[in-house]
Amino acid sequence: MKGKSMVRSFCFLVVALFAVSIGFAQDINGKWKGQMESPNGPMDLVFNFKANGDSLSGTVESPMGELPISNGKINGNTFSFLVNVGEMSMSHQCTAMGDSISMKVPGMQGGEPMELMLKRVTEVQKQSK
Repeated sequence: MKGKSMVRSFCFLVVALFAVSIGFAQDINGKWKGQMESPNGPMDLVFNFKANGDSLSGTVESPMGELPISNGKINGNTFSFLVNVGEMSMSHQCTAMGDSISMKVPGMQGGEPMELMLKRVTEVQKQSK
C-alpha cells in the first residue's frame, strides 16, 4: 500500500511540475523593455513575445525599426530565439525570472557578448506614454 501511495505522489509531482512549466512559459507573453549599450550610447529595445507551448515568436523594436523573432524555443524558464539583422543572425539566450528576463547575446564578429535585463511593461506603463 505504501508503494502505491509513493507512486501516486511522484506522478502528481511530475504532472504539477509540467503544468507549472507550461504556465510559466506562457508568462513571458507580452511586452518587455530593456536597454543595450551600443557604440553610439544606450539603445532602448522593446521585445514583444508570443509563447505557444514550447514555441516562441514575436518582434523586437529598436530605434532602427522592428524585426521579427524566429526559431524561438521555450524550455521551462529558459528560452532562446534568433533575430536577423541584415545578413547576420543574432542568437539570444534568456532566463525568465518573474517580471524580469536576463538576456545574453553573443558578441558580433568575435566581440564581447552583450548582457541585458528586460523588465515587463505593465498596463500602467503602457497608459502613461
